[in-house]
Amino acid sequence: MRAARNPNHAIAAAVAAVAAAAFAGTFWFDPVPEGLPGLGAVDFPRLVCVLLFLLAGLLALKQGSRPSEEEAPPLDRGAWLIFGACLVFLPAMEVLGIWGAIPIFLVATGLIWGEVPLRTLVLNAIGLTVALWVVFVRIFQLTLPSGWLGAMLGR
Repeated sequence: MRAARNPNHAIAAAVAAVAAAAFAGTFWFDPVPEGLPGLGAVDFPRLVCVLLFLLAGLLALKQGSRPSEEEAPPLDRGAWLIFGACLVFLPAMEVLGIWGAIPIFLVATGLIWGEVPLRTLVLNAIGLTVALWVVFVRIFQLTLPSGWLGAMLGR
């Protein structure tokens, strides 16, 4: 009798592939002038990608079991829409910059999930965007992508 395959291997391979694609994408980031304080626009995403590689390796080492149909139902329309929103996020960030793309992404995914009033989604998106800006720009002093719109506005 053949031993069951470990589903963690496929999941770990998928996570590693996403991390590899994201890491490769950092080679097309705009150059950051030398001498700016903090991590550059390339360094932080690369650190996250390396962390994802390490976590994928740990997951691949963990013995898994095949889920039953009740534990792993088929993906519904909402899951595919969320996946699509994630795919659209990076091109949106290229156009709008990170500070324009984040609140739009948060509101859009919240609407896909449903059951939360639009006003709440908008307030949460604004609050989280401001909190992220404070942490990454003011505290960590990161230079983050401003997008085409930011370049046109001189940022």
